[in-house]
Amino acid sequence: MPFAAPFVLPRRNHGCRVETELTLWGHRAVVIQNELIRVTVLAGKGADIVEFLYKPLDLDFMWANPSGPRAPEQVTPPPDPNNCFGDFYYGGWQELFPHGSRSTEVFGAQMVQHGEVWGLPWEVLVEEDRPDRVTVAFRTRTRMTPFVLEKRLTLRKGKAVLEIDETAHNLGRTDLAIMWGHHPAFGAPFLDETCTLYAPAKTVRVDLDHSTTWPNGAHADAEKENFSRMPARDSGVGRMLYLEDLRDGWYALHNPKLKAGFGMRWDHKKFPVVWIWQEATGKSRSPWFGHAYACAIEPFSHLPLARERGEELLNVPAGGKLSTRFLAFAFSGSKPVRNVNAAGIVS
Repeated sequence: MPFAAPFVLPRRNHGCRVETELTLWGHRAVVIQNELIRVTVLAGKGADIVEFLYKPLDLDFMWANPSGPRAPEQVTPPPDPNNCFGDFYYGGWQELFPHGSRSTEVFGAQMVQHGEVWGLPWEVLVEEDRPDRVTVAFRTRTRMTPFVLEKRLTLRKGKAVLEIDETAHNLGRTDLAIMWGHHPAFGAPFLDETCTLYAPAKTVRVDLDHSTTWPNGAHADAEKENFSRMPARDSGVGRMLYLEDLRDGWYALHNPKLKAGFGMRWDHKKFPVVWIWQEATGKSRSPWFGHAYACAIEPFSHLPLARERGEELLNVPAGGKLSTRFLAFAFSGSKPVRNVNAAGIVS
């Protein structure tokens, strides 16, 4: 005899779909997917994107920290505010808000490395759940500052594009100046020495101290390098690069051997620089000890230490808000990238 009504709604196994009642490494997790990509978000920790899987190749672009994940209840010594980001870093993609760079005093409080939201739990609300489109909203309230940060992740049928719409709400009674950035890190098997980074930049800073032309430039000692190529795994490179003078807001990291790539598009007026962290077994001491092979390519509002230098930051007025939009996408093909349009289509 059939039940009069099901206990749960039928679970859809085709088209765009979302699962919200999952647990991964002790944190609440959300999975959204369509025919082409699957994205896993740790709602319980920073709304980190820990998987961005391109289904046609079974290829996850995100880097996995060899130290592994940390359970939320794990007891640890008090973290160093200048290095706490790494203490809880799984790899993947984090949001850096309302501060970037090292710990410093912000608004009368000691703000830890890379801001607040990467360590906070986020609320989850499914706003749309249809075979042709899903949208999931994430929201968190900062503790040291009066912000509510919201972001909506949308997937559409037949498109390998993740749409990210974000709004920072200032609940305080004073204008607040912020730094804001995104920290997606890429690893093997996608990342190797054949990978090339395409970006419409004119200049690149090497560890902040030296500026040269992008992509082909020279170090301070005049040694030339194509900075768009990823160093080989055993090259011993460990450094930061910073792209400036962007003509437009996009990049594409392409592996011609795999005939696949990952890219982003954003408002380069709000995020006019790109931080690039490259670790190619270069750091022989804590925390990597030669095990890390990763590259993070990070659209950012400012260079590091902008607050300390007294530069003009992004302003969120009292009782007001600041909104922006990102696209993150997978693409296929073996040819060099010339452009990424407003819809995230690579040519």
